[in-house]
Amino acid sequence: MIQEKYKTIPQKELMQIMKRFLANRKRGISKDLFCDLAGISRAQLFKVFVSEDLPMTIYVQKRVSKAYLEFKNGEVGVYMNRDKSKFVQYRKEAIPPMRKGNRIELVNGKIQLKIGIINRNDYSNQTLDEQLKGEKNGSII
Repeated sequence: MIQEKYKTIPQKELMQIMKRFLANRKRGISKDLFCDLAGISRAQLFKVFVSEDLPMTIYVQKRVSKAYLEFKNGEVGVYMNRDKSKFVQYRKEAIPPMRKGNRIELVNGKIQLKIGIINRNDYSNQTLDEQLKGEKNGSII
């Protein structure tokens, strides 16, 4: 787990993860707070990951990877002040947001149901739709 904390996610994989992350309305952190955590501006985040106007530099890749992994592992939390303003703060102990979950996955050409406890903030798994599209292109995922 310590090695995963500082691992930089490859560009292609990070692009897919961030598209899923930004599309989810129940992600648990606002886009502005995530940009503050990553240390980049909201405009830069959208130009790189949503509209793809700017290329992803190593600087952006490392910062967004680090912020995403810290959020996924539960090392940061979103808190609220008395005046209803939200902020991000590092926790003393990581508390990963786990929940009960079930997924439909494509395994060796067969659709299977996976039931268990999953990390709520993990966007690295492909959806069934993405898996089926990958199989149609000739690559079995």
